[in-house]
Amino acid sequence: MQFFLGSPKRALRYYWLRLIRLRGNPFFIARGLAVGTFVGVTPTIPFHTILTIGLCTLFRGNILAGIIANWIVSNPVSIPFEYYLSWKVGVWITGSDISWTQVQKMLNLLESVSFLEACQLIFQKFLEIIYCLVIGGVIIGIPAGIACYFLASYFYFWKEKKRQEKFLKRISRHQSSHD
Repeated sequence: MQFFLGSPKRALRYYWLRLIRLRGNPFFIARGLAVGTFVGVTPTIPFHTILTIGLCTLFRGNILAGIIANWIVSNPVSIPFEYYLSWKVGVWITGSDISWTQVQKMLNLLESVSFLEACQLIFQKFLEIIYCLVIGGVIIGIPAGIACYFLASYFYFWKEKKRQEKFLKRISRHQSSHD
């Protein structure tokens, strides 16, 4: 677990290398990557790993590929942008009248009211806010997951083809040296 102690760039490189070195059925890996990308874009952070494992199992995707893709897509740099975009798309799709300014005011108001008043205030608007975020995240996540699936399928088929060509060259060299 020493790689977590380094820089974020080093951790990202580590996960990227793990991802491109995965072996197996390209469709299986691509489904895992698509699921991980989809879940990583959705605003469900406390449940990302559980959702990724569950959806990879359901769609028969590579769980490791899904988790790695999730960690790459959902990182401290991208999360604020993903949440904001999810919020904007969710408000647009649902037709909600909650603005980002209202959410900020509500968060500021929470600091000045009692605990019970804060709970009441959160409960009143919480479900609508979460609904907008999740709907927006799913709408963004579906095309992201589909794009990831096709790109990953192409990449892993290409990689498998290169590996097979290298293997066949090695066999032909070995056979010609014995003749």
